[in-house]
Amino acid sequence: MLREPFEIRPRLGEADVEMMPPDTNRGPTVAGGWVRLAGRKLAQGSCRDEVAAAPSALSARDGRSVFTVRDVDDETVVAGTPYAETTVFKTMQRMKGAPKRPPIIQLERAGGEGFRIASPDLP
Repeated sequence: MLREPFEIRPRLGEADVEMMPPDTNRGPTVAGGWVRLAGRKLAQGSCRDEVAAAPSALSARDGRSVFTVRDVDDETVVAGTPYAETTVFKTMQRMKGAPKRPPIIQLERAGGEGFRIASPDLP
């Protein structure tokens, strides 16, 4: 006795057909207006902000002008930062260049001892 082949897929009725609305990528995906992110204020300071505040706190407490990465990292941990020591180190390396945005602070290498805040008269 031969059986007729049967269809494994369920049949779709007219109500089950999925259609995409036109122009789906032209507006926000949530109800409401556009959310502008460029002018937002961060909930907490960036790593650059945390690193810029640490030398001031260290010099006020200890009277030193030269800081190691470990000193700055320890101070940011005390301040409650979520950033890893490697992130603090990379941020300090980037802060050796001329600042392009606030906080306007530039670091320089102090021989083999660590970093210090550069003189404001540097170009």
